[in-house]
Amino acid sequence: MRVRIVAEVKPTEDQRKVLAAVSRLFPEVKFEVRERGGSVEVYGESDQLSSLKYLKENLRRRKVRAAAERIIRSYSGTGYVRLVLSKQAAYVGTVSFLEEDEIPEIGWIDVYVETEDPEGVIGWLTER
Repeated sequence: MRVRIVAEVKPTEDQRKVLAAVSRLFPEVKFEVRERGGSVEVYGESDQLSSLKYLKENLRRRKVRAAAERIIRSYSGTGYVRLVLSKQAAYVGTVSFLEEDEIPEIGWIDVYVETEDPEGVIGWLTER
């Protein structure tokens, strides 16, 4: 299993704030700011599903697991689970999923889980 978390830092954004937002949702992941293809991104990686436990707890506490499951499934496929999250909500420590028609100009946080068991990951995250 491999968990990758990436958030592009737009030219109008403060990279410290983007780093803080991502770190709030994934406190167990070590992030770095790096340049890639002329842009700047915040990047982190983990081989532990437990690196997503804050996200899981946030969904449980807010009682949005069923809605989250539907959105997660819409982005996921064979061998992977993908989450598309709001940077703005992350900055205040809240998990907010973005659907394809809601992607803001300022970008998003992309969480990509490579796994042989996507159903197991989705079930663990949403406790369903």
